[in-house]
Amino acid sequence: MLILTLTFVLSQIAMFIAMGFDFLSLQFKKRQPTFLCLIVSASLISTHYFLLGRIAAGVIVFISVLRFITCYFTTNKKYFFIFIGLNTISLFFTYKTPTDLIIYFGLIIFIIGNFQENNKLMRKLMMVGTSIIVLYNYIIFSPMGVIAEGSFLLSNFVGYYRHYLRKKAVPGAMPPTDLN
Repeated sequence: MLILTLTFVLSQIAMFIAMGFDFLSLQFKKRQPTFLCLIVSASLISTHYFLLGRIAAGVIVFISVLRFITCYFTTNKKYFFIFIGLNTISLFFTYKTPTDLIIYFGLIIFIIGNFQENNKLMRKLMMVGTSIIVLYNYIIFSPMGVIAEGSFLLSNFVGYYRHYLRKKAVPGAMPPTDLN
């Protein structure tokens, strides 16, 4: 039987709000607005994990806030190694269950994506990392976590399609017609 505690409800509310920022973040093509939204989102997601008592996830995602601030300004690979190191050290001190490894590996893939200069590759890697985080939220039973990260994944697909796959119409050209 599910018991809804205040901390559980607050965690789900934090994740619900984060979902809006997550979805919005990948609708921008430029890095700066994307990372501004991710800073707000990661702050709320970190709070969500702390409220659920998932300390390793809370710390690792809080480090993401610092990473997103850094990524707003640079893709310099030296920071990539710093954040991989910070996540690894934080996992070492906060590890409690094997599920902690799932969020760790999901965010490692996310980190690799964040420091890509190529926006297309960044989005692809973020899709893989987000898929792993959806699984993590399912395992720890965070319904809003699954929905929010699923929404983030969907937003990434939509943004990727809009920016890279959709054929751009030539100004003044007539759209093709089906003559059959």
